[in-house]
Amino acid sequence: MAKEIFMTQWFTEAMRLAGERLIKKLDESDARVAAAFWVLDEKENNWELVIVSPLVGSEGPRSYYKRINDINEACSDDESVVSLHDIRVANIHNRIVDAMRNSVLAGTQLGNNRMGKNYMDGIYIEDMYLYKIDWDMLSKLNDLNRVA
Repeated sequence: MAKEIFMTQWFTEAMRLAGERLIKKLDESDARVAAAFWVLDEKENNWELVIVSPLVGSEGPRSYYKRINDINEACSDDESVVSLHDIRVANIHNRIVDAMRNSVLAGTQLGNNRMGKNYMDGIYIEDMYLYKIDWDMLSKLNDLNRVA
């Protein structure tokens, strides 16, 4: 089985690469990743990889964690993976995604950006690494929710 990377209070290149590989494999498996980012919890002083998908709402978080676990288990021994302990899955109404949606960042092409020491819609982000945010997917899903 692949080796899990060690989380530190500092954002490392190993964390970035392991998260990037996981997001790519989730995208390849049609896991409908709407947003993905590492965020530093300043109180706990640790990093969490947050993966936002409408499937978390429709299929449930347990099913989505299983998708991630299956990908991790399929990795080779020399690949580093993000432990499920360090991953949080969320439906499309994640507080950080909602804050970005309600800020000047909405609609902006963002990805592979380090963002930190920012207030967005009243939420303070100490440190964050954003892999992707799919505004089109989020907009379509919000429109569907309004109609339903």
